Amino acid sequence: MCGIIGCVSEGPVSGILLDGLKRVEYRGYDSAGMATVNDGKLSVRKGAGRITDIERRKHLSALGGNVGIAHTRWATHGGVTDRNAHPHTSCGDTLAVIHNGIIENYIPLKTRLQSKGHVFKSETDTEVIAHIIEEEYGKRSDPLRATIAATRKLEGQYAIAVLFRDRPDVIVGARKDAPLIAGIGDGQMFIASDILAFIEHTDKTVFLDNQEAALITKDSLKILGADGRELSREPTQVAWELSNISRTKYAHHTLKEINEQRQTVAAAAVQDPAKLAAFAGAIRKAGTIFITGSGTSYHAGLLMKSRLNHEAGIRCDTVVSGELKEHSAFLGKGSVLIVLSQSGETADVLEAVKEAKGRGAKVLSIVNVAGSTLSRESDQTLLLNCGPEVGVAATKSFTAQAVVVNMVVDAVLGRKRSEGVEELPKAVEEALKTERQIKAIVQKYMDRPDFYFVGRGYQSPVALEGALKLKELSYIHAEGMPASELKHGTLALIETGTPVVVINPSGENHADTLSSSEELRARGADLIGISDVEDRVYKHFVRVPRVQPKFMPIVEVIPLQLLAYHFAVAKKRDPDYPRNLAKSVTVK
Repeated sequence: MCGIIGCVSEGPVSGILLDGLKRVEYRGYDSAGMATVNDGKLSVRKGAGRITDIERRKHLSALGGNVGIAHTRWATHGGVTDRNAHPHTSCGDTLAVIHNGIIENYIPLKTRLQSKGHVFKSETDTEVIAHIIEEEYGKRSDPLRATIAATRKLEGQYAIAVLFRDRPDVIVGARKDAPLIAGIGDGQMFIASDILAFIEHTDKTVFLDNQEAALITKDSLKILGADGRELSREPTQVAWELSNISRTKYAHHTLKEINEQRQTVAAAAVQDPAKLAAFAGAIRKAGTIFITGSGTSYHAGLLMKSRLNHEAGIRCDTVVSGELKEHSAFLGKGSVLIVLSQSGETADVLEAVKEAKGRGAKVLSIVNVAGSTLSRESDQTLLLNCGPEVGVAATKSFTAQAVVVNMVVDAVLGRKRSEGVEELPKAVEEALKTERQIKAIVQKYMDRPDFYFVGRGYQSPVALEGALKLKELSYIHAEGMPASELKHGTLALIETGTPVVVINPSGENHADTLSSSEELRARGADLIGISDVEDRVYKHFVRVPRVQPKFMPIVEVIPLQLLAYHFAVAKKRDPDYPRNLAKSVTVK
């Protein structure tokens, strides 16, 4: 869950690395650092805090050299301190390592290394990698082979980049169960955890597969497989415009991405009819179906399950990715696992895919990042087409997922087109006009410690998503639940002035949800109604446009995203980088 970038170039690299770090800061923002080799000296500067603060204190961009690595951290082992920031060096500062992942056997490795005289300067699991590579490099003067030999002693997951003091012309990278990508430039080469890190310089990429290692120079790439044999792989040109991650006129990436949904719902609807039909055909033929995802993607999966159950008459279940193993006995040949993910690199998701494939199941994925590990591991893939999402809390990827999963279900139902999809951009634009009203609601409930979100049936996942967004961005305790569950415990928590958001569009569940709302109001709750139909029971009514029932979650979630964003701003939280969280959860 950390950001990695390395560069070998004909010219100075520190500015390139600093810009790359800023682009992948969403992957971790506890601390950051950089190492370069210049005139035979390995220099490291690092510290705790945000990148702009570290640059001010440590002057990362002043490091000289045409080769370097840089890292932004999301802490797993060891506290958020200067000494625990990456890069980490070997005893004699002969090499430096940056790492994304977790080394599960680092304690016995560290104990053995200490017994041999190695001195450690941090509390991290990563530092053992530097010392092991140092030992292996002493046995063989081959950076790539030494790194491979070292990784064979590691248990867990890793994506690493290694810088050698006596080889100022190379960087070595290796990966296992964590993403690592090479970028092919003109007179410069990159290794990174994310295409965004180097997209300003090249759109030609090579995705490293599991247990592969690579060595880059300024004009070459060498890849070795798990068996030590050299591999040849043609670069992939990035098909979507990753480079547009500036905030433009918006204060935060999160607000920009909320407003981009006018365009992204339209882009998500552009699907290859043949691929969509094949995706739907695999679902129709499946014996057992599970849908999986984490966080927001799980909520989109619940929407898919609801329609497959009720409209297509297909029995399936939605399971949080980290819990799929508990249900894997029901997976086998003839089964289908439908996987939803923004990044395609989430550790729990990839573990679920590995489990399913190991049991002979077919994997169908809906993912945003083309070329991600998930897309490469899947039998069939549909892309969200919503462009880069930098804000840690998913916004436009949720609405894009809602578009695609509904198009898939419509295809399963035999419909050649998804009725109502063409009206979504205009409907989203209308929903965004609720922002002023949402700001007023935020001011009224600034001091409330708890929020509740309720919906019934197809709206229940929207309630879960609204609560998740509020927790993520503003740190307000929030719960989302089906309205039917209120009587089973939650009513005991309702008191005068408790804000409850009620997602209640017109339709078959509207009257029942109004009844639940009356019960809440009778106990003193302040009801915030999200609906296309006004009612006297609501203290605050937020009108959203009426669209096809299957697409109502798209317009309902937008005021909830705005609510979470403006609470964060009002409470002086950074909505782009909520505490303790990172965008792509690449560690278990």
